[in-house]
Amino acid sequence: MLKFNKQLAALAFLTLIVVGSTAPAVATQDQSPVEQLCRLRPGIKPVCTVLVTAPDGVVIRSGPDFNDRRIGVIPYQHDVNVRVTECSGEWVKLSARPGWIHYRYLEMAGD
Repeated sequence: MLKFNKQLAALAFLTLIVVGSTAPAVATQDQSPVEQLCRLRPGIKPVCTVLVTAPDGVVIRSGPDFNDRRIGVIPYQHDVNVRVTECSGEWVKLSARPGWIHYRYLEMAGD
């Protein structure tokens, strides 16, 4: 017969409580559009994967403004990792290469 370890059982129980009580990411009104897009929560790394929803693709800009220079395009239905910064407003920064894209042409990929 197996021995019952009270400390191990208590640790397992607390782990279940902590993991089970993780609140789902929910957009709030005080979040920016890109924070809502990435469903960011406090303490979570500000990187997420998004999917391009614009039929013509999305233009990559050199900075977070429509007047900044065009430096590329990401095609329709492609996914890309982006970073949300404090100064990004409605723009997200590509995490693997230079450039910014507007949130309006993106949706959260996956869950």
